[in-house]
Amino acid sequence: MDIKTWIKYEESYLPPRCRKLRYTEREEYVDIPLREVSKDRLVLAYEDRAFEGKGKIYRYAGKLWAKAKMPTHISADDLERYCVKTPLDWLKYCNKNSSTYFFHHFWDKDSSRETVLKRVKSDMGKMLLVDGVLYEQTAKPEYHILTFGLRGDGTGLFVSYHPARRDCGWHFPATKGEEAVAKAYEVAERHGDHYRKGYFKPYIICYGT
Repeated sequence: MDIKTWIKYEESYLPPRCRKLRYTEREEYVDIPLREVSKDRLVLAYEDRAFEGKGKIYRYAGKLWAKAKMPTHISADDLERYCVKTPLDWLKYCNKNSSTYFFHHFWDKDSSRETVLKRVKSDMGKMLLVDGVLYEQTAKPEYHILTFGLRGDGTGLFVSYHPARRDCGWHFPATKGEEAVAKAYEVAERHGDHYRKGYFKPYIICYGT
């Protein structure tokens, strides 16, 4: 499937009797291919059962993929007005009508058509159409324990997809759910958070990983 995408870029030209290049703004619509695969080519790797979790996570082509979700920052009235009913509809609408693939979004980079197209194709490579349903590339889930509140007396056990953020809290791999739960209760008890009893659970299910 091709996704119609609005792009803007700068094109250089040399006026007559001039030595210095001038630049002019150009814009156009381009068709960017969205990969399509069959569901039977995906292998179930994880299932995120946390509140507002990603659900089932599949492995394909060496990457992890989860179903894309509808935007939460757009009202239902606006989605109806835009005729958006699925995440795929939202992708089509955004790329065609409110694109961010304009050269002035990359002032620190080359503003040529090639650069803008490279960015579009890179972002589209993180999308996958599986039997007509849009999936997004994701990272490996892990458990993350944090304390919060003015006195640090609240404790939370979360599913994290940002392994690089290890500057706070405690982290456990997806396969160590029971250990993560035990540690969360230990931290809660130490911080006086007695309301979490029976609250934490191993939210991630691993399938042959």
